[in-house]
Amino acid sequence: MKRTRGFTLIELLVVVAIIGLLMSVLIPSLNGARHQAKQVKCKANLRQIGVALEAYASGSRSWYPEWSGWHVWGFFGTESDGAEGDQEGPAWTERLKEDGSLPSINIYTCPSFPTHLPITYFHTAYSAWTRHQRRSTLQNWIRHPSSFVMSGDCTNPFFYVPPFGNNPLETRDDADMDNASYPCLDWSNAVHSNDSNNVLFADGHVSAYTKFDKTQMTLDTQTRGVAWGDLEEPDPTPGL
Repeated sequence: MKRTRGFTLIELLVVVAIIGLLMSVLIPSLNGARHQAKQVKCKANLRQIGVALEAYASGSRSWYPEWSGWHVWGFFGTESDGAEGDQEGPAWTERLKEDGSLPSINIYTCPSFPTHLPITYFHTAYSAWTRHQRRSTLQNWIRHPSSFVMSGDCTNPFFYVPPFGNNPLETRDDADMDNASYPCLDWSNAVHSNDSNNVLFADGHVSAYTKFDKTQMTLDTQTRGVAWGDLEEPDPTPGL
């Protein structure tokens, strides 16, 4: 009777070792590809937000959506508006929704955040508020659109409630994040590959950065290379 030869223990151990080696090589590559795919999706979201902001401005006499206080997504237009930690009125994200420029909430969520959050992008407000005490930015104010920061990943934990955030006063995450009073781009708390954040510029392009690069970025509508906190004295615009 012909006997069937099986694997020896040594041969099985060799096979297991080879499989383990292949897994150790492939898993980091697969994880890297997954993180990169999330970052690409985030960039696509920001580009859509950029298009929506321009569409809104074109129908609002060149004014981008107005920001205000702390808002909860979905409360505007309901009985909950102005209650449960929500400031009365719409968030800038809800203004885009009501305008029809960007009705889907899914576009406002970066897939790279470690937990599900309804809104993870901010809207520029620092220059308009510091220079003009305005809660909205006028298109004509922006002199350097290729370097002016319009939006990006809001990675400052202050804008979120636990577990991701650390805001002690709120019970719901903000749907109206802006950088008027606090910086939104937290470079020590980045969410993408190589510890980077995605940034949307006024000309519509999106790039990833690991720090604020004054040679390529500005938060001032008038001057290049201005980081958050650099503007100190307001410069009101007469008649606005």
